[in-house]
Amino acid sequence: MYVGPWDGPGAERFQLTVCTPLALAEQLQHHPVLIGRHWLFVPELHPDKVTKWLSDRIAVLEAPTWSELAEKIGRIGEWEFEDYSD
Repeated sequence: MYVGPWDGPGAERFQLTVCTPLALAEQLQHHPVLIGRHWLFVPELHPDKVTKWLSDRIAVLEAPTWSELAEKIGRIGEWEFEDYSD
């Protein structure tokens, strides 16, 4: 998915792996330990639904600058230590 500012250049490619339980089980047969931050698990692969879900989630993100917004998009999910605010 390419995402960028409306008012100028700067589109960035954001990539993640979409994985079904069956595909994960197959991967684990060859690699007993998998690590990856950008994995999205779905019961069945439906590319249109996944694209819509990602687009909807990205559309509601806000930040004062493009680089701060790109950082949020790149994280997709929240992590306590990165997203903690007083």
